[in-house]
Amino acid sequence: MRVRLAETDSTQRVARELAEQDAPDGTVVIADAQTAGRGTHGRTWISPPGQNLYATAILRPAIPLAQAALLSLRFAALLAHRLNAILPAAPLRVKWPNDLVTTEGKKVAGILGEMESRDNHIRYVLLGVGLNVNQYAFPLELPNAISLAMLNDRSMDREHVLELLCTTLVDGPLLPTGLDLWRSLSHTLGRQVRVGEVEGLAEALAPDGALIVGGRRVYSGELWEAAG
Repeated sequence: MRVRLAETDSTQRVARELAEQDAPDGTVVIADAQTAGRGTHGRTWISPPGQNLYATAILRPAIPLAQAALLSLRFAALLAHRLNAILPAAPLRVKWPNDLVTTEGKKVAGILGEMESRDNHIRYVLLGVGLNVNQYAFPLELPNAISLAMLNDRSMDREHVLELLCTTLVDGPLLPTGLDLWRSLSHTLGRQVRVGEVEGLAEALAPDGALIVGGRRVYSGELWEAAG
């Protein structure tokens, strides 16, 4: 099921309400514009109308609670892979845990995963994505933002990209080879990084989605490339 809105405050908020009303697995909420879009770490996601894509999927996976973090990693990897198939030079990579960036590190999409559980079981997962499609000008505070159109040197067919996005939101999170695909497209592994107080070489992605940094497991936090 798809729910299309001209404008809303946040697709994540609408999807949460629908999930609490027992909306089925695979429901996707899509908005042409958001007035209060959210990114990771409490940031605002700039969401102008008529240019980009903003969507949240409701997932009800029959998997252990400990595997919930893998859903957004797998989705990010498959989305990058499928977008690369329609872009010149296959420029997209995944930055841990699930941003889509170019080989130069410019951000094309952000993914926000949220989960509700009860009695150690997943009730539902909300997988939200903001994808820059046809935006050419970004605020000064977003110097590293870029869009698919800018990478393609021409505007994209938003409906075509939307279909690709919605399909990937539904089948990407459970992709059996998703972590291998993530590793092959990683913009993070092999770099000196800092996540919170942990700094060192990003050595590997563990089977549970943790990033191994300098021999230590990191499960969450904002990742920065270390200076020098």
